[in-house]
Amino acid sequence: MARHLNSYERSLIEIGNKLSEMSKLAEKSLSKAMTAFVNQDHILAGEIIAGDDEIDAVEESLEMECLELISLQQPIDHDLRFLAAAMRIARELERIGDYTCDIAELIVGLEDHHPYFKPLIDIPRMAEEVQKMLNKSLKAYLTKDTALARQLDDDDDQIDHFFVTLMEELNGYMKQGPEYVDQASSLLLATRYLERIGDHIVNIAEMVIFTETGERHPFKQKNKQSSTL
Repeated sequence: MARHLNSYERSLIEIGNKLSEMSKLAEKSLSKAMTAFVNQDHILAGEIIAGDDEIDAVEESLEMECLELISLQQPIDHDLRFLAAAMRIARELERIGDYTCDIAELIVGLEDHHPYFKPLIDIPRMAEEVQKMLNKSLKAYLTKDTALARQLDDDDDQIDHFFVTLMEELNGYMKQGPEYVDQASSLLLATRYLERIGDHIVNIAEMVIFTETGERHPFKQKNKQSSTL
């Protein structure tokens, strides 16, 4: 006969469910943002920006639940790490949602509907790899799979390679003439936002490892390029 869960155990499960919900919302927002970006769809871009409030609301609710449990239940060891990591992961997902909105805002900022001066091939591929990383981070969290979480740091190297390659190409276009500058700048910002999303996903992976092992900053030994965006 299955044991009935107490209110504390149910609360922990609910927090996990909310993180799963946030991850799916962020994933959906990223997918729609790239569709809007590739198709220069101003209407869809506006919907993405408006939908960011939903992710923010879940993040705020989850943080309050975690703080309440820490205050009232005074958890220790794994449970305390779980709650601390849950708040951190929620903040990372909220930032990912913000970056998807930033991508959408690039479309709003392009006043004309002129076709892009180059086919968008590598940027959608980069976004696809980022989305795979986001899926992997959620799976690692839900299954407590630290080996899977550790893969994400290497996955992020591929995202960094995309960014460096695209940055060099787009800077080359901007040097050719002012007619390329506006679009190339927007494309470059989109790649920067995707690169930053990859970094936030690596942070989520670190929190998965921290929850299960207590190990902090497992990827610190890698000298990754920093970004201020």
